[in-house]
Amino acid sequence: MRENFGNYLANIQTSIFTVSYRHVGTNWSYSNVNYEYNLLYYITDGSCTIRVNEEELRPSAGQLVLLPEGTKITTSSNDERFAKYYCHFTASLGETRLFDLIKLSTMIDAKDRSAIEKQFRELLHYASGHNMTSALRCKTILLQLLCTYIESSPLCKFTDTGHSPLEAINVVLQHIESHLSEKLSVERLAGLVHFHPHYFIQVFKTMVGCPPIQYITKLRFEHTCIFLSSTGMSVNEIAERVGIEPDYFAKFFKHHSGMTPTEYRNRSRSRPQ
Repeated sequence: MRENFGNYLANIQTSIFTVSYRHVGTNWSYSNVNYEYNLLYYITDGSCTIRVNEEELRPSAGQLVLLPEGTKITTSSNDERFAKYYCHFTASLGETRLFDLIKLSTMIDAKDRSAIEKQFRELLHYASGHNMTSALRCKTILLQLLCTYIESSPLCKFTDTGHSPLEAINVVLQHIESHLSEKLSVERLAGLVHFHPHYFIQVFKTMVGCPPIQYITKLRFEHTCIFLSSTGMSVNEIAERVGIEPDYFAKFFKHHSGMTPTEYRNRSRSRPQ
């Protein structure tokens, strides 16, 4: 499960509602509030008290706090100089909320304070921007912050091991990875987990973000790029390794990359190492 969870994270969907930086002093106080979005705080000065369900936290400057949506919280500031960045957002994998699948520590220390503060400043800047790429840049920075949080969290526990569709798709992803050179049909993959093919396609798309055949094609192309740039394998050998008919391989690769396999190999070898 842990080894393949990255396949799900790569398809995370996020929406950002609010980004702000506030000096709130002792006026910051809420009681038994239940938000319909996730809250990410970065404390820059002072300290506060946050009661999360039955747990009491006392975050201070240099700490990040992550409160999943649906969490009942009570907050209060401990001193006049309390200040924080905060971001309200949703995060899901298909129809499943991210933090229903993975449980993290509610509070962590920022290992690189200057880097975290820079990311929040940039997040705030782009959140108020109106350029065509402003919203996309916001999502990119939020994903970076979530990666940092997940990688730094002492607690990182998958909480959905009893969720049969998720477990089933994990089995399928492992099978695809280890049998990429073979013919992989929807019927074959659905049969692995005893799903009807139509239901299997729906579940796979919900969990992974695209239909199974599209995912297989993407994986075959990615593996092809790796083999071309890092090995001396012939085109026919690579075609067999990734499960593509040799006669169709060049056309397949040019369709997805805009160049022939030989052009891609020569270009990748000419890049600075």
